[in-house]
Amino acid sequence: MIKEFLKDEQGQDIVEYSLLLVLIGAAAIFVLTSMGTSISQIFQKINTRLSSANASIS
Repeated sequence: MIKEFLKDEQGQDIVEYSLLLVLIGAAAIFVLTSMGTSISQIFQKINTRLSSANASIS
């Protein structure tokens, strides 16, 4: 009975896919949080340049 249980691989794929999904999710969260400050700085630079361009047109 124990040997049959250890040889049974039914459901193993679901566990592997769920672990892979968790790993991908954790990596995505890490990348997005680390890039958050640089993306914010880019938008601040764009806003500053648009404001100065708008001021020079007026």
